[in-house]
Amino acid sequence: MRTMVIPREAQGNITNSSALRELREKISLNATQMKALIGTLLGDGSLIPNSWKKNYRLSVQQCDEQKNYLIWKYEIFKEFVITSPAYQEKTNSWRFRTLSHKEFGVFRDLFYPNGHKKVPNNINELLNDPLSLAIWYMDDGSLNSRKDSFILNTQSFSRDDNIKLQNCLRKNFGVNVTINRDRKYWRLYVSKKSARHFQNLIKDYVIADMNRKLLVAP
Repeated sequence: MRTMVIPREAQGNITNSSALRELREKISLNATQMKALIGTLLGDGSLIPNSWKKNYRLSVQQCDEQKNYLIWKYEIFKEFVITSPAYQEKTNSWRFRTLSHKEFGVFRDLFYPNGHKKVPNNINELLNDPLSLAIWYMDDGSLNSRKDSFILNTQSFSRDDNIKLQNCLRKNFGVNVTINRDRKYWRLYVSKKSARHFQNLIKDYVIADMNRKLLVAP
């Protein structure tokens, strides 16, 4: 489907137009978009309400250095986007937002049950594909200081939420991780024994600009 691109200054006038209502009715999240959405919500993405607070839209933002990564994500979701990615001067970053859609509302209920982002109780059913895992890592992951394993920066989640993620990674991907304290927060460390396995799971989905986050071949 060809992407409808509408000038930013016009958005306020067309948000509830018949054209947009028709567009919402025609589109739904495909399998790739679902997987990308799950990885994005575990990472940097957020679901924000529309003006009427009835439906939600996906908001994705990356620093200027990671513009190509944001454009890559935009290409996945572009049929839901009415405005091309835009530079945010105040934050030196790039951002795109989708139109509001009822399907995003389903994920809002899962990831924001009390208005704050949490790991859903059914995360094992949601996070079960390497594409989701790769996007989560590209959003919030890094090499450790020795550059021989990986960190998932899950400090925004509680310890209980980190336990859910730990169990999911073990069950669905065979990846062993430990939960370590980062000051008063918690984050996940991929064990050195699982590092190559973890990399093999995600490497085909990691974009070239993010290769710096991968292990150097032995």
